[in-house]
Amino acid sequence: MKEAKVSVIIPVYNGEQYIENTLDSILQQSYTNIEVILVNDGSKDASLALLHRLAQRDDRIVVLDKANGGVADARNYGITHCTGAYVAFCDQDDLWYQDKLTQQMPLFSKASIGLVHGGSENFYTATNKTYQPNFKRKHRGKIFSSLIEENQISCCSAVARTDLIKQVGMFDPDPALMGVDDWHLWLKLALVSEVDFVETVVAKHIFHGDNYSMLDEKMHHAEIVCLEKIKAEFALHTANVAWPQIMASIHTRYARSYINTSQFSLAGDTLLKAHRQQPSFSSLSKGLMYRYIPDIFWQTVQRLFRYAKANKKSSFA
Repeated sequence: MKEAKVSVIIPVYNGEQYIENTLDSILQQSYTNIEVILVNDGSKDASLALLHRLAQRDDRIVVLDKANGGVADARNYGITHCTGAYVAFCDQDDLWYQDKLTQQMPLFSKASIGLVHGGSENFYTATNKTYQPNFKRKHRGKIFSSLIEENQISCCSAVARTDLIKQVGMFDPDPALMGVDDWHLWLKLALVSEVDFVETVVAKHIFHGDNYSMLDEKMHHAEIVCLEKIKAEFALHTANVAWPQIMASIHTRYARSYINTSQFSLAGDTLLKAHRQQPSFSSLSKGLMYRYIPDIFWQTVQRLFRYAKANKKSSFA
């Protein structure tokens, strides 16, 4: 049976440092019927010239150039110019493993499947550590009710039917969704199709820098905006969703993250938001403590706790 064409969309913004390695990982796919669409999103470095040079190596590479509009807008631009029946996504610094598409594409033989994803390693350049995905939860079938709680699909691992992506309106380029625009699309796809999953690592998602605490607050806000959009746009499809419980769960998850990064007053505010969505003694009491007891107190407690924990480990070494 002939392989269906897959269009791989890669937005590029000032990505000359990374894009060649990313492109190599895609061109080395064992699944060969692909086109790689490199969308230069108004780069200010030499990315565009590099993309044109790289395109000379392989006739499957297409280079598009547009004014800067953000990653979601760049992906949409690529989708509107693609010729594949399926679309896959990769960021300019992420990597694919060789058999990614070979493992994923057969799952589309079932007509109800609109999206296929797989395991994605997370690599943090600041610590040089790699974290493996958790395969205990099976993210397949009609997954909207679990996907609405937290994004379980890494963009660099996803493949979807092109016509279905267009049917649901592609990516929303609203800047308020930056960082979760892919989750917003997966949710829309999960409302109208089933999802399947390859239980192996198919891609590596790379995180640069070490300022994750600042990013957390932006992502927190973006997730809430995403849910509000889904709630408003698909009211008929989501009438049975326990929105207060979902919102409270997201606030609680980010509160834990803020505590880990010693942002205790912010954690307190966030727990109080969780309490307003779904009242509980735990979120109320912890929220009030973290909000009104000075951060310096909790930071001292946290340092002492971590010191004691480290000493306990070393004593058993």
